[in-house]
Amino acid sequence: MASSRSMTCLRAAVSLIALAATSQAVPQAKRDGAPATLEAPYLGCFVDQGARALPDNLLGADDMTAQKCAEHCSNYSYFGVEYGRECWCGNSPPESPAPESECSFPCAGDNTQICGAGNRINVWGSPLPSPENVGDYEYMGCFTDKGDARVLRGTAFFDSAMTLDKCASFCSLYSFFGVEYGSQCFCGTVLADSAEQRPQGECSMRCSGDYNSVCGDADRLNVFVSTDCKQDPANVPTVAGFTYKSCWVDNVAGRVLTGQELRADDMTVEKCANFCQGFKYFGLEYSRECYCGNELGGVAAAEDQCSQVCVGDATQWCGAPDRLNIYEVAV
Repeated sequence: MASSRSMTCLRAAVSLIALAATSQAVPQAKRDGAPATLEAPYLGCFVDQGARALPDNLLGADDMTAQKCAEHCSNYSYFGVEYGRECWCGNSPPESPAPESECSFPCAGDNTQICGAGNRINVWGSPLPSPENVGDYEYMGCFTDKGDARVLRGTAFFDSAMTLDKCASFCSLYSFFGVEYGSQCFCGTVLADSAEQRPQGECSMRCSGDYNSVCGDADRLNVFVSTDCKQDPANVPTVAGFTYKSCWVDNVAGRVLTGQELRADDMTVEKCANFCQGFKYFGLEYSRECYCGNELGGVAAAEDQCSQVCVGDATQWCGAPDRLNIYEVAV
């Protein structure tokens, strides 16, 4: 960690660079534009001298706009533009208001917008909202998550306009849902033992589709659990002349069952079994896919790797990405 002395030197260097840029790139101009109207509330013009009003994550850009700064600071509560081309972020509101007229520099990327001035910063933002329950789901907390070992191992999707309601609806067949990194949604029947609860402040990224909601953070998941206790899914022991065999590895580039296939939004084990009559094996994958075959290649996988429920019956397992729940003709 840098010492307080080196941090002070860094701030001094930034100020000198900004001062030099003022005489070359950002002319002293009368106030012809206005602060941009954004989804985040505009708080006003503030003094930024000495201790930074917003101390984090400086970005300097010759195409700076308020929107660019908002995107750069998306996982902070507050953001501000200064000196025409600087963007600053922070989680505490600024304390020293200044007359609006003292923020007068045009933004380097849009001269119809105002981007602060020397030692003056236009600030937007609001405190992070407290997570609330969503429909039949109660909020559990902020948990660790990793891309190579997800703590919710059912289905998932990503949306550049993610909201909590979207994720809850998508995961309605599952007991748990979680949101991460602003735009990611994960579902699961259980929360993995590897999940570690963390302070709420570590989940600080707003939802990409709802400024007033929080959607996790990098490697952090806001987790919700259903109040309507759902029946735990299971493999069907026997069905239509087949018995359950195992979870199995599959690959889209080389299917292990090469007979016929079916995709359906009401997929169940029974539907797949009936479709595959006359074959020796059938398997269910990715919640809605059914495959049949007379030969079974590949290898078995751990049972917990088949973690997605059937879209037509949430009490049954229907594989996962590249994982099949395999059934074979009863002997």
